[in-house]
Amino acid sequence: MLALARQEFGWVARLLDQASYDGRTGRALHVVLAELGQFCGWSACDTGYNGLAQRFYVAALRAAHSADDRPLGAYILASMASQAARYDGRPADAVTLIETALAGTRGGQTPALLAQLYMRHAYAFAFLRDTSACTAAISQARTQVEALTPDDDPPWLYWVNPAAITGNAGVCLLRLGQPDHAIAMLTESIAQLDESFVRDRQFYVTHLASALTRPGKQRDLHVAIGLGMESIDLVESLDSITGLGYLGDLYHDLKPHAIVPAVRDFLDRARGLVAA
Repeated sequence: MLALARQEFGWVARLLDQASYDGRTGRALHVVLAELGQFCGWSACDTGYNGLAQRFYVAALRAAHSADDRPLGAYILASMASQAARYDGRPADAVTLIETALAGTRGGQTPALLAQLYMRHAYAFAFLRDTSACTAAISQARTQVEALTPDDDPPWLYWVNPAAITGNAGVCLLRLGQPDHAIAMLTESIAQLDESFVRDRQFYVTHLASALTRPGKQRDLHVAIGLGMESIDLVESLDSITGLGYLGDLYHDLKPHAIVPAVRDFLDRARGLVAA
């Protein structure tokens, strides 16, 4: 997927550099280049090429600026914020990137774009362990997702829906040390999720399993193991370093309970994937 997207990115970049076109066509080409660059950046992150991802995001942001497409630029900044918080250990920079995106698109945001930006804001605050700011951002994201107008949104916001926002909220709450609230959110998200969203399901199922291993009223190792086995099935169908990382987190959450036979079965099956 990444290899094909890189080829298409290079083809559009060469077309912009070498071909003759009017202003309208040039803007359209820059939009395409920005969209491809964002996708290449996301794919590179998902397969563990973080430096490459950053280069694609920067190129995509420049293309969006050349096209004067502020919503697309904000979306790319949100992708950069996700990388900064999740992969690079820079959640404070992620907060700044989202605030820049919100300011740069003020007055031109659809509910879907705002929901996505506020959710990335919440994610960054969760990494900073700022409970108040995180829960406020989650509330803003959930308010916006209730007002979605899909006909007004560009195709790249296709994935923004109640299941995505609720699931990501659950992940944030788990990071904040609120497993019971996280379990409620993640369970709701999985129930709403379209079955074609395999990558998202693996993300939410794995975090729900982790939440069920934590001390709390709803702690349930046996349900966690069942979800963990599903996570293995799902990640084996994906080419995702990120997904393997989530599985690795669950592996370490369950490892202290290896005295339980079913936990040992999970650990034995997951070990080869986690070590790969």
